[in-house]
Amino acid sequence: MQAKFTQGSIFKHIGVMTLSSTIGLLALFLVDLADMYFLSLLGEVEILAALGFAGSILFFTTSIGIGLSIGCSALVAQVVGGGDQEGTRRLITHNMIAVLATTLATAVALLMSMNSILNLLGADGYTKTLAQQYMWIVLPSMPLLGLAMACGGVMRALGEARNSMYVTLIGAATNALLDPLFIFTFEWQIKGAATATVCARIAMLSFGLWVIMHRHQLMTSPKWHKFKHDCGLFFKIALPAMLTNLSTPIGMAYITAVIATFGDEAVAGTAVIGRIQTVAFCGLFALSGAIGPIAGQNFGVRYFDRIQQTLNKSLAFVVAYCVVVCTLLFFATPWLISAFKAEGLTANIIQWFCYGFSLAFLFNGATFVTNALFNNLRAAHYATQFNFGKATLGTIPFVYFGAQWAGPYGIFWGALLGAAITAGLGVWVALRHIKKLERKYGRTMKNAA
Repeated sequence: MQAKFTQGSIFKHIGVMTLSSTIGLLALFLVDLADMYFLSLLGEVEILAALGFAGSILFFTTSIGIGLSIGCSALVAQVVGGGDQEGTRRLITHNMIAVLATTLATAVALLMSMNSILNLLGADGYTKTLAQQYMWIVLPSMPLLGLAMACGGVMRALGEARNSMYVTLIGAATNALLDPLFIFTFEWQIKGAATATVCARIAMLSFGLWVIMHRHQLMTSPKWHKFKHDCGLFFKIALPAMLTNLSTPIGMAYITAVIATFGDEAVAGTAVIGRIQTVAFCGLFALSGAIGPIAGQNFGVRYFDRIQQTLNKSLAFVVAYCVVVCTLLFFATPWLISAFKAEGLTANIIQWFCYGFSLAFLFNGATFVTNALFNNLRAAHYATQFNFGKATLGTIPFVYFGAQWAGPYGIFWGALLGAAITAGLGVWVALRHIKKLERKYGRTMKNAA
């Protein structure tokens, strides 16, 4: 196993890893957007609102999966950087067992408390019934998603960007093929969209396990005498990463609850822009997963100049990406409103997202970058603190007063301001932390072109 990110151009590594991850994520997010589009053709605003409420819960489960995959990726990348193949095989096996146990317990807990959660979010009546129907199908498949994402994290740590991309592409293709069949041909409507999602997760996990178990032969029988030790290493990274990622859905849940006070049209508009923004800004989501292994491998050999370049060039990527995407969204506004047959407040929320709310991702992207570095530089607690700070102090007061002063639009402007403050502080702390590591371990230089 070669630690390929410790040599060569940092910018090239960022570009290759981000591009391959973007293609895979884009495929998944486009299918998610297609779900919303197909269901919007049914002409029921309650269905779109139900997806908005369900999306808040699913965002929670996905964030847990991301945190677990970060733990797998970071830990495996560091071991790969040290050249320990047997240790890599053992860690991957133990990590997978830990992921399965964690996601299974979470799915059961969410199913048992789903009614109470939907009540807290403000769902009621027919909209709540639809959200429950969707969640009872999708939530039990959370372990499948968690394991599939962990497989992708392991592949990225190994430098297997292409196969990591294929995991998501296979899931996207499966979902895209089954969506129209289940929603329209079988007339399952929202249940059809949920069933297609479960089938996609099965396909993703099947491919991911095939690559790791058969192609690379990087799983073995558990070594129970070392299981507790390895799980401790894993959760030392994964737990803070999960807590970090959970702060975002907690903040979004609060925003959804406030939005719900303005009616189903407002929730539907939020649900639509939620799908639009994941497609439009999937490159930033991909970037956050791509730079972790790069930083992890270079930290393993103490190339701090390359870590510094990873931060600088990633932030430059965020700025350039947001300029392009926000401009495209501005000009695409009328088409998006028409495509989703949006009217009234739903249409207005979509319009204002494209006209300015989308700028929040300039700051969200910077936070993604710094969090990825923190999680791979033995400072996961910083990522947790910043994300929870953003979800609480950086969201609740801004959203609350924004809603009081400017209605549903003020909610988004308030969230944007909170994101800007969090991002600025995060970059400052990341720079200081890299310097601190240099002083602690000594400055090892390597050209970071």
